[in-house]
Amino acid sequence: MNLLALIFNILIPIIMIFIGFLYKCNLYKKIDKTLDLIIPMAMIFSGFSDDKKISLSKCTSTLASANKKCSLIWSISGVCTLLLTIILLILNKSNIYDTSVILLEVEFFILVAIFITVEYVLKRKLYKKIY
Repeated sequence: MNLLALIFNILIPIIMIFIGFLYKCNLYKKIDKTLDLIIPMAMIFSGFSDDKKISLSKCTSTLASANKKCSLIWSISGVCTLLLTIILLILNKSNIYDTSVILLEVEFFILVAIFITVEYVLKRKLYKKIY
């Protein structure tokens, strides 16, 4: 169990950085495949619905600017979370299990909060341009 918690402590920030990289490169299909795993869980708490889907090919300049913002949000939060995780794991070598469990809970909260923020930024940007 200790090893699994440590692996996920490092893996979650790396996934956040990877999603930021995908947003930066404007890889829409890969972003959708990656984030479709998280959407059903996060949408329950965010209040957004998928019934108003829009075509991404209609407004590429708006989508590019929204993706740039989302890329910054995901990448910066991933790097900060990774640095925080490494520093706290190194400082608390004696009580590493409790530290890794607490960090894991914080990382999941940050991951879901950032996902909800990014969805809000994207929907606000795209709907403002269309309507």
